[in-house]
Amino acid sequence: MENFIKLIKAEIKNIKNVKHGIIDFKTNITGIYGQNGSGKTALVDSTNILKAYLLGRKLDPFYDLINIEAKTCSLNFTFEVEIDKKKYKIFLEITLKKIKKIVENEEVNGVIVDKEIIKYSEIIGEKATSKKVLIGSTKKEVLKNSENFKKLLLDEEEKINLMVIKKVIENESTSFLFTEELMKVLIKYKENYQEIINIILSLKKFGVSDLIVITNENLGIINMNNIFPLNVRTNKSFGSFFITEQNIVIDETMCVELHRVIEQINIVLHSIIPNMSLDLFEKNKEFVEQNRINVVFQLISIRDGKKIPFKNESEGIKKIVSILSAIIATYHNKGICLVVDELDSGIFEYLLGELLSILDEGIKGQLIFTSHNLRVLEKLDKDSLVFTTVNEENRYLRLKNIKPSNNLRDVYIREMTMQEQNEILYDETNNGDIEFALYEAGVLDAKK
Repeated sequence: MENFIKLIKAEIKNIKNVKHGIIDFKTNITGIYGQNGSGKTALVDSTNILKAYLLGRKLDPFYDLINIEAKTCSLNFTFEVEIDKKKYKIFLEITLKKIKKIVENEEVNGVIVDKEIIKYSEIIGEKATSKKVLIGSTKKEVLKNSENFKKLLLDEEEKINLMVIKKVIENESTSFLFTEELMKVLIKYKENYQEIINIILSLKKFGVSDLIVITNENLGIINMNNIFPLNVRTNKSFGSFFITEQNIVIDETMCVELHRVIEQINIVLHSIIPNMSLDLFEKNKEFVEQNRINVVFQLISIRDGKKIPFKNESEGIKKIVSILSAIIATYHNKGICLVVDELDSGIFEYLLGELLSILDEGIKGQLIFTSHNLRVLEKLDKDSLVFTTVNEENRYLRLKNIKPSNNLRDVYIREMTMQEQNEILYDETNNGDIEFALYEAGVLDAKK
């Protein structure tokens, strides 16, 4: 049985304007809808924090994502996990805290992991065992579940070593549970902690290669800097590869792999945008050392045999091409979780609806996205859709009392005025107020 991890639930507290929100991922596709500024992107940001946390990256850059009125934020994720023919439910609980720290004699904003706990229950047949703490770390306890780590903590030298590692990690604003130093200690005593090691390594692999988060920063990079982030996920490679018109030094094998990725993208691109294909043109190439080459790439579009620089293509085509390798991988691999902010940005709504309809029928992995385009509501089942509310203490809900014959788009638009759900989905605007505000703004400008 292939090892894999699937995200089945996310609970976030004090991320941006979401004081509390829970989403259960019931199907392989989940679309998140709601008015501007209602907490859709907060979920994407939370998965981005999760990825950085699992990879052991610095968490300081996420300082501004913590609610301005709060000192801490909490992220709780639930996963279904299969490892070596065993099935688990894994519960990851993370609390991040804002701090001030001194860097080069200047006070700067920082973030530390205040608490991190992994709990689990084993699934035997159709039943799950009671939830237990697998491993954790808090301000008061270097290693939570002290009974399980009794033998390890009895070694005074090892205990001091762990305390030093914990302090260093805190100063670096990274995770303690997913640091290499802790893993080395656990492996040293692996006869006692093999299950813990397996689960931590599986979660880490999920963060490294199987959790793909695509934010709006990708398109911003494309449009402002003539840099194209190609989100790659194949059996041999993964991550964002930045194609620029400047010299880059890469492995020769990576160069071959990039050409293969473009070839893979072209297979699907032909069916989405007729008569269009891509080519990775090597403007300059020279060997600098063994298996290393210095190369200048240019990504070009080919339409009806005519070649043009890809940077001149529309925002929608750039978005499609940027995420297409990741979508192909998600379609075929049940272990991949692809999270995309504003999936509909720049994409023709009919094409978007048809593409999601096809993915809904055959996707093996998991696609989570935010969108404003209501065409999708006509293509996906109600269990695949989550809506934001105006209540910051209960940001996400699913529509209730939906019949199979109902058009979800019509129901959602009607709900904005009728307000028949448990929470209000739309903070109403007044056309008269908007018109008067536009008039006043013009008058103010004329007085200058």
